[in-house]
Amino acid sequence: MANEEESPEEKHLRGSPKLPLVPELDPELLPGIEPPGTEENDLTPLDEEFLSALLESVDYREKPRREGESPGADFTLATPEEIQETFRSIWERLATELTLDLRADDALASMRDLVVYDIPDGTRSTLTVPPMMDVDLDAGMYCLAVIHTLKSLGARKAVVMTHTAYNRARGAEDTRRFLKMIAKAVEPIAQYARRHRVKLQLVGQSTGYELENLIARTVPEFDNAPFEADFLVDYAEELFLTEESRKALARIPEIDVCVRHTKLQVSGGWIPTRMLKSSYVYSQNGTLFSNWSSDEYVALAAVALLSKKLMSGEILAKTYFDVDDVKRRYQLRELNLFQKTARLREDPRKLFVVGSPIGLYQVYY
Repeated sequence: MANEEESPEEKHLRGSPKLPLVPELDPELLPGIEPPGTEENDLTPLDEEFLSALLESVDYREKPRREGESPGADFTLATPEEIQETFRSIWERLATELTLDLRADDALASMRDLVVYDIPDGTRSTLTVPPMMDVDLDAGMYCLAVIHTLKSLGARKAVVMTHTAYNRARGAEDTRRFLKMIAKAVEPIAQYARRHRVKLQLVGQSTGYELENLIARTVPEFDNAPFEADFLVDYAEELFLTEESRKALARIPEIDVCVRHTKLQVSGGWIPTRMLKSSYVYSQNGTLFSNWSSDEYVALAAVALLSKKLMSGEILAKTYFDVDDVKRRYQLRELNLFQKTARLREDPRKLFVVGSPIGLYQVYY
């Protein structure tokens, strides 16, 4: 129980230790900036209408999006039951296309032990944002939808990148912009966490981080929550070089699958020791909430599980069943240049690329 006399800063310090900046971090990456306006979420009337629909509906909608309707037309979230049923349907199609020996119900049960690390691509200037929603809030809600989807499928932990310290190199104006984006997402994500007992942990923010007071007074604290979401805030790979900062590293779960959007690399977001056995999924899709429908979030989760299954026993634990297995892999990977394409629906809007011991899988959804 928190001490009633604790200030928000003392409470935040107790629950989520602030980490000092690493001395070796290039100071040019961290230029001094003014706070992004106020710490309150400066929402437009349309933003307020969206949040009201999201929160007053207890986050869920009861009926699926109509055929031909854009993903941004409905801003509430699908029910866990609908998400689970969609997962079964998508996995059955995956299993048929890729000849997988894993039933949908067994795949759904495997989600419990899946830890996904999602690295969004920020606010995409190349995506068209629906007129009813501000682009900054649109980007923040993508992260909430990922958390909701994984939790609904039975996962217990997830890691999400918010922004890195390196982003500050783009200058003070852009830094104010992405801090405003983060500030707008704090309240709805905190509201969701309260309703559904999601433990939010923030890792990376340094002492004096511009949004620390907003986060301290807004983010709820839970013990023994059924789902834990770790958000990397103002993250730098150099963070864990200090002894003190390694305590924060221990709080991050071991990651099974890293999903990176629009960029075919993990540099800037690598987490030492937590990604030793993680596989990689490339998602060629911008990360705005309005760019994704509920079933597409489910497809992302299904492909992440596929990646884990394909690479299990391979990363730092490579074994061959027998000589015939060695020959088979050589034939497929070196001679036939194995590549498999799965199209899970007509007119797909999403593309995922997954590696395996024998070659590439391209999954269109």
